[in-house]
Amino acid sequence: MVAREPSILFDPARCVGCVACSQVCPTKAIRVAAGCAVVKPDLCIDCDACIRACRYDAVQARLSTPADLARFKYKVAIPSMTLYAQFGRDIHPSQVLHGLTRLGFDRAYDMSWMNEMVAGAIDASFGEAAGPWPKISVTCPAIVRLVQVRYPDLLDNLVQIETPRELAAKVLRRRVAAEQQLQPQDIGIFFITPCTAIMNSIVAPVGLEQSNVDGAFAISEICGPLLKAMKLGGAEERDDQISRAGIRWAMSGGELMGMRNTNTMSVHSLRDVQYVFDHLEAGKFQSVDLIEAYICPDGCISGGLTIEGRYAAGRNLQHIGRRLGTQSLFKEEKVRSLMREHFFDFEEEIKARAVRPVAQDLRRAIALERERQELLARLPRKDCAACGAPDCATLVEDVLRKEAIIDDCIFLRLARCEEAAAKRGEGSP
Repeated sequence: MVAREPSILFDPARCVGCVACSQVCPTKAIRVAAGCAVVKPDLCIDCDACIRACRYDAVQARLSTPADLARFKYKVAIPSMTLYAQFGRDIHPSQVLHGLTRLGFDRAYDMSWMNEMVAGAIDASFGEAAGPWPKISVTCPAIVRLVQVRYPDLLDNLVQIETPRELAAKVLRRRVAAEQQLQPQDIGIFFITPCTAIMNSIVAPVGLEQSNVDGAFAISEICGPLLKAMKLGGAEERDDQISRAGIRWAMSGGELMGMRNTNTMSVHSLRDVQYVFDHLEAGKFQSVDLIEAYICPDGCISGGLTIEGRYAAGRNLQHIGRRLGTQSLFKEEKVRSLMREHFFDFEEEIKARAVRPVAQDLRRAIALERERQELLARLPRKDCAACGAPDCATLVEDVLRKEAIIDDCIFLRLARCEEAAAKRGEGSP
């Protein structure tokens, strides 16, 4: 497993230490120190919540650069389905793919066919899968990390089928190496991503020893140059190469549309996902077979690195889908054959994220729990985040880890100043 780095960076020149990002973080991974936000990599799930909350554009995504492209002899782009929805209703996916080849990529491949195939594999797996139920989709990397950090009891609920992104990259690397007579390491495969979570799934993959993707570029950075490239024309619209079912994966509910199993549920947005997962841990929703979960409000089309608004993007994608043919690109027999060959399987077991325990033994844990309660009793419990931690309970955890002091609480400092001022007043003539 590759050591994690946060997929976000805080710009000290822009960050004003307003604690908005700290308060929205679902895993309490952000602190504000010396007037600037900092992130704890072991807690960050790359959900983009801080990017959305920041009013000062102080949060930046850690993504690939043109220098990363230069490392490879042959460059391949795999766009997220969300990219197709950024240019209005009348831009065909083949035009987008052709435009990417004008931006420095030797080839651009559509991933919708792999989306459709993975949907078929998930469908087929239900007949053989053991509990617990319901299964949880692993399409959104932030969802997988949320389970690792906050809901480890749900790890066995995760679908044990690799993402279309990784599977497509694995297939394409083999194909390009054979076609171009290149070594696999000479081929750079880059994803055009709508969110920061994808980049960290490449740098520190879950369920894989090493990602099949070499890097990622933001849709927001690609859109401008790509639009100019598409205006040059030259692309042939070929619907037979694009899966109508596959491109729907960019929208919430899209993954489920390509499945025969209708005993499913789609949940999206961080708040609703947490609500459902809390209830899953309590034993609810046992009658559901599959939950499609996305951190972003409407799936990938509302990712933090997109340009088009999510409502317009959803409308665009639906219109594009209606223009495509309805014929399936893959036969069920082929999918089942690949399943027998373990083509779709993860390489490694998905495990809980190792978060540093405050205490290593039971006796110390009991003593620390008493200390925790005593410290909490001293705090005002206003959860104002003025101390730099998102709430009072997290400040106490930081104090126990020797990463903060209780006097970081501004209310305690004010109370002490008032006491000192009162004593001085009593002693004056």
